[in-house]
Amino acid sequence: MFGNIILVGFMGSGKSTVGKELSKLLNRKFIDTDEEVEKEEGRSINDIFNTQGEQFFRNIETKTLESLLEKKNYIISTGGGIVLKEYNRQLLKKIGKVIFLHADVNHIVNNVKYDDTRPLLQTEDWIKTISEMLESREDKYLSTADIIIQTSGKNIESIVQEIISLL
Repeated sequence: MFGNIILVGFMGSGKSTVGKELSKLLNRKFIDTDEEVEKEEGRSINDIFNTQGEQFFRNIETKTLESLLEKKNYIISTGGGIVLKEYNRQLLKKIGKVIFLHADVNHIVNNVKYDDTRPLLQTEDWIKTISEMLESREDKYLSTADIIIQTSGKNIESIVQEIISLL
């Protein structure tokens, strides 16, 4: 059949929600790398960013990815910035089939506008921040992905069915 399924994409693209639904339908265990980092550190990602900074967080994120190399048949949801490091992009491809959940700015804004737990959105003009970050990361998502799924304007069920049909 297939090994691990890894979901990458920008924050608010639906990785965690789609991942949980996929894990139910495919009867697989689900791992969210952001949740794993929080468990490992015993505090929120927001707190990690505020006290140790983004680089510290990114290093823990990489260690979390390395720990997944031995996992088999999991659904793995990743943090939006996990593709920033070249090494992480290589790890993702080793761990499993990488699916990029591609969302447009409006879709992302609708999903994160009431979420104050996103440290990179603690800015005046967060819509501009989303646009710029999305643009700077898109090539990294695309180069890592085995499959690209457009999520904008689609409900979770149709996204999950599309993924299953492409596996």
